[in-house]
Amino acid sequence: MEAGTHAQHLGEAAKSRFLRKPMTGRSVWPSQRCPAFAPRTVGLGCRSGCWFCRYANFHLREPNSLDVGVCCWPEFQSD
Repeated sequence: MEAGTHAQHLGEAAKSRFLRKPMTGRSVWPSQRCPAFAPRTVGLGCRSGCWFCRYANFHLREPNSLDVGVCCWPEFQSD
């Protein structure tokens, strides 16, 4: 895939709220969600975006969380 096409694809993915499949190993934004969504069970309420997904790593247990996380499906990252 050419660099320009790849960058365009990433830009489109960032804008898309509903992903067709998990973005394993790729960046995910808080408002995105996919069919593999599994809600965190502690502390963040019950919304359905990636920020609230047990598979996403937004460094929520660190002093500073990330604005853009990483999808780690199928490995749970946080309860």
